[in-house]
Amino acid sequence: MVFNRPFPLDSPSRTSFRYTFYAALVVFLILVLLQPFGMDALSTPTLIFHAALYALVTFICATANTFLLPWLFPGVYREEKWTVGKELLHMCWHLVPIAIGNWLLTHWLYHSKLSVHNLFSFLWITFVVGIFPLGLNILLKQQRLLKKYQAGALRLDEQLKQPEQMPQPESALPGILTFTSENGKEQLSVAVNDLRYITAADNYIRICFIKGHEPAFHLLRNTLRKAEESLSAFPQFFRCHRAYIVNLVAVEHVSGNAQGYKLHLRDVEELIPVSRSLNARLSEVLGATVK
Repeated sequence: MVFNRPFPLDSPSRTSFRYTFYAALVVFLILVLLQPFGMDALSTPTLIFHAALYALVTFICATANTFLLPWLFPGVYREEKWTVGKELLHMCWHLVPIAIGNWLLTHWLYHSKLSVHNLFSFLWITFVVGIFPLGLNILLKQQRLLKKYQAGALRLDEQLKQPEQMPQPESALPGILTFTSENGKEQLSVAVNDLRYITAADNYIRICFIKGHEPAFHLLRNTLRKAEESLSAFPQFFRCHRAYIVNLVAVEHVSGNAQGYKLHLRDVEELIPVSRSLNARLSEVLGATVK
């Protein structure tokens, strides 16, 4: 079903301000150029001023939603569980405070009645105007990103079929890695080639390795940054995501969806995500050229 398809979840950033500004600019231009809802009766300076106020409401409400919702509901806003349907609901929710803000602003500017009927009218108009372009934009973006990452994954897969020899450590280090907890009371030793990936788990790291031809897991109180430092002598280990370090030698297949690349590791069912900002770096490490 289209609503269950994976969709990228963009973290709030400076870019988010640009997107909300563009949305406000569209509102401003529509009101100035089309002059709907009787705004054609206003003088030009008043029209521009009122249109700017409505655009400001859109900018403030959309920006607040963009930054506050992921902070208030971190369990909901997780990219691994984000879908087209959730993105559509998220964008529709943006319309609610915008409609309420427009309802209040209209009362202030034109002394309209603050009634429930008027509020629902504003909600209805806002949804009718906004839902089609929002939905179309989400579906087109999902299809564009899906094609992009599926094509890139195919090229990476072709490179994996003819792998270059992964560079070896400069010094003659043993083939055993030892991870120590922060307090120094616990250790885990793993053969280099048996280590599959390490992921962050709150104040711990979760180490996945092969033991007796089966995947095994061990929690160790430490940080992913410390684990990355301990693996720095081995170029085959790559931090492909803010929460994952992966053994590239164990990668058997690369797949792609709208969220980006997924790494399939030998003897491991879990798919390892690749941050979109690291796609180019992954291509370099694997010796591929993916644009």
